[in-house]
Amino acid sequence: MVRWTIIVAVFCVGCATQRKLPPDMVFNTTALRNDSTWFGTARAIRLLPIGSPDSVRQFNIHIATDILFPGRDMPDSAFPYTATGCKGDCRQSQILSFYNIPLKRGKSSIGKIDKKRTIENERTSYWLVGYSGGAYKRYLFKGRKPGWIRVTSYDKYSKVVEGRFAVRLDEDLSLTSRLINEIKPVVKFSKGLFRVKLADVKVE
Repeated sequence: MVRWTIIVAVFCVGCATQRKLPPDMVFNTTALRNDSTWFGTARAIRLLPIGSPDSVRQFNIHIATDILFPGRDMPDSAFPYTATGCKGDCRQSQILSFYNIPLKRGKSSIGKIDKKRTIENERTSYWLVGYSGGAYKRYLFKGRKPGWIRVTSYDKYSKVVEGRFAVRLDEDLSLTSRLINEIKPVVKFSKGLFRVKLADVKVE
């Protein structure tokens, strides 16, 4: 009996201390990228076939930021550049995407959700983007640990979904004309948190 009491107590403490974004957080996504502060604005999208009921139980997340990275050419300006995390209008510099995430509480393997893709581009990816929008680098999930995303809550009335993620991605060396800079060939996102309203998009 004492043993089971300790196990339950430890489990409850873990639930109580589960990390989430503060209510007054400026950005709806934060993380550490290679142990440095990283933040951005996420969009959560559920694709619904036209004429179907609201029954699709998976969604995609696209996180964009305008944080600068080495090698991104910026036009000359009299004003110092300040990253906004892509709140409102911005020129995206980095995009992190996850696809086919189950719309329910629980932890999902990146490897498993990537296998659900119906087209090649629907896989977990991280892009470095030039000022004019061109692709500089792409990173893909190739099985490294950590590699997971967890939905911690979903309110079907407000359509707000919250969660966490941690993933290591490898540079896609097949991308032609990729940027050569000091960013490591393996990018690690850790302590990722998001809270975003789900948008339904009708598709044919």
